[in-house]
Amino acid sequence: MGGIVDSADHEHAHSRPQPQGGFVKRLLWQLRTDADELWLWLLCAVPLRLGVWLRARLLPRVLGHLGPHARVLAGFRVTSADKVRIGAHCNFAQNVFITGGGGVRIGDWVGFGPDVKVWSVNHRFDDPDTPWQLQGWDEKEVVIEDDVWLGAGVFVMPGVTIHRGAIISACTVLNKSVPAYAIVAGNPGRVVGWRKRPPADTPESNAAPPAADPS
Repeated sequence: MGGIVDSADHEHAHSRPQPQGGFVKRLLWQLRTDADELWLWLLCAVPLRLGVWLRARLLPRVLGHLGPHARVLAGFRVTSADKVRIGAHCNFAQNVFITGGGGVRIGDWVGFGPDVKVWSVNHRFDDPDTPWQLQGWDEKEVVIEDDVWLGAGVFVMPGVTIHRGAIISACTVLNKSVPAYAIVAGNPGRVVGWRKRPPADTPESNAAPPAADPS
């Protein structure tokens, strides 16, 4: 169980194995970790076309995968980068933040608006008699399929799958999976329309609003 809380720093803290040994060994490990993070932060801070060009060529070295023709604007932040896989022809606006500890898979032709957050790790707080900071984390993979658009400020929680062709309205909070070609809005997110209505014999069709009238 988890809530909408900032798990990013804690997720980062436990995303790498801690070294065994004496003070010097631990210090060297920490310096190397900090250097890697500083390099990634500097890379993602470079603005304008130069930054886009550099990230397209250097982010594949740290991410699990970055497909061709991806466009990543300044302010991109990622933790557990090796567990994040991004497809081809993706477009990420400013200040996208992905916590990758639980695994994040993003398909082709996906767009993120400014300030989108994708969380695959979150705090547990099931036990009311134990401080929440001592209860550890849940890690659940997030999957975003092809041809999905997330508007500005969308927040995707751990374990969510956004199926092909879905459109997520700005500032939506997603705590459950989204059917293919659905248009979703709100907090929590709910289906408000369709790009392509599902077949009549599916559960999604029974619970869905009618498709928007193009006229």
